Amino acid sequence: MWRFGRNPARVLRGTDLETALVSASYGTDPLLRSGCEAVRGGDAEAGAALLVETREDPEVRAYQAEALGRAAADRPDEVAALVEGGADPADTMLWLGHALLARAVAAPAGGADTTRADRKAFEAALHEARVPLAEAARRRPDDAAPWAALQTVAMGLGDREERERAWSEAIARAPHHFPAHLTRVRSLAPSRGGSAEEMFAAAGAAADTAPEGSPLPAVLALAHAEYLRGEQRRLLREGNSAYIAAMSLGRLHGEAVRELFALARGWASAAVPHVRGVQAHHLFGWAFHRAGEKDLARWHLGAVGRYVCDIPWAFFGSPRVEAALAMAELGVDPRADRGTGTGSGTG
Repeated sequence: MWRFGRNPARVLRGTDLETALVSASYGTDPLLRSGCEAVRGGDAEAGAALLVETREDPEVRAYQAEALGRAAADRPDEVAALVEGGADPADTMLWLGHALLARAVAAPAGGADTTRADRKAFEAALHEARVPLAEAARRRPDDAAPWAALQTVAMGLGDREERERAWSEAIARAPHHFPAHLTRVRSLAPSRGGSAEEMFAAAGAAADTAPEGSPLPAVLALAHAEYLRGEQRRLLREGNSAYIAAMSLGRLHGEAVRELFALARGWASAAVPHVRGVQAHHLFGWAFHRAGEKDLARWHLGAVGRYVCDIPWAFFGSPRVEAALAMAELGVDPRADRGTGTGSGTG
């Protein structure tokens, strides 16, 4: 752990690296990515076969359902039709719910340019996604995955009661479920009606109780990203320019950085293969880059290979552009195909 590398002799530019980065939306496991490509090409049965193998692992199940859902966002009817062909109804409803959820979140739903009609369409799409997800939960009562997704639906709808129920149901089945905790932290952000105190308390509790080797402590870095994004939006609403808003936020420092360092070090020293490993590296890498801790940021971003995650980079601009700029500044070249590092697991 913490084997820091040097910057290359030639200075990298973000524009050099953008085209080298690959979205992790369809996962980082070659088999899953291949399945997603097949689904996008019209072979829904390829996705169904993948989900069958995930029933005993709630983390892998949620991860694959999310990726396959994005792949089928434009083909939900083909997923629904699998039931008639004999596919498992619980698997199919989970996948269909994620496909409808992916389609909903891809549509305009917030921001200054969003119309009332856009918001209504977004809410209708979320209600549509809720139906198969609830059915998946009913058909497989021990499955945490549909409840984690229902938490996202409730967060999008601003339904606090349903959000709390979905959260409770998810962690009752899988107490350290990464996507459930990730959504929990995001749902408690001040921008969504929560408070900084609630959000950081939830992230801190997840980090403190995470099993040894779990990437779950990275949700504390997510809390910092959510907080800074909210502050940036506040400054913009007050009439500040985008440049002034960005500069006013400054860097992470002090106790926040020391806490993140301890958590990242603990994970790096005992990490086990995990499908959310790349996501955790991006979260810690973003945080340490924001803190000016270049060696730490370089180590984490050097461990993601060519893959870029939307969270947290999308909070501040184009994920590919933001990640590439950070990598260029740190001297991390994703074109040097070293694969993924500690804790990256299969995804």
